[in-house]
Amino acid sequence: MHNKPHCKLRKIVRLRGAVDRGFGRGGKKLGFPTANLPSSLFSGALIDVPTGVYVGFALIEQSSINHNDKKRGRGVIHKAVVNVGYSPTFDGEENKEKIVEAHLITEEGDIEGDFYGDTMRLGLYGFLRPEMKFPSFPDLIQAITNDVATAKASLDSELYAAFRDDLFFVEDEWVWQDGGDNNGSFEFVGMN
Repeated sequence: MHNKPHCKLRKIVRLRGAVDRGFGRGGKKLGFPTANLPSSLFSGALIDVPTGVYVGFALIEQSSINHNDKKRGRGVIHKAVVNVGYSPTFDGEENKEKIVEAHLITEEGDIEGDFYGDTMRLGLYGFLRPEMKFPSFPDLIQAITNDVATAKASLDSELYAAFRDDLFFVEDEWVWQDGGDNNGSFEFVGMN
């Protein structure tokens, strides 16, 4: 484990893709709804991303189809705690492919409606802990509760706060450097 509750990544991970319907376990079973991005969107780019829990920021894009249909919470940068992996605690129901499950840290009513199918930009900037199989759901829920609290505090710190201004979130048209297309794109950028 790490000496501090988080460590800054050597390479920023930027992902952009349509939010997929998951198994409904995050919100229904655990009380932490997630916005899921399957690895199939990223042509195997997640292979080299270690499984684990990350901190970062997320933005749900405004609909490009109907500019008059502006929903609350779109076009706004949200703190996020993100699991990259297979969900091993769900014995017999583990994910077959490595997925990205982002829990957006918001207050009740910050985001209007669900955002399945909407495009999400997700930047990962810090690592909290490895993904692990917990002996029970209450143990997993306690770990996620701790992860959310750590992510909130970490993302407010000077170390991460500047990433809210990442051009990835600011530019209307983001051009990926490492791969993908308009459906799913990714970029890994070294930090100074």
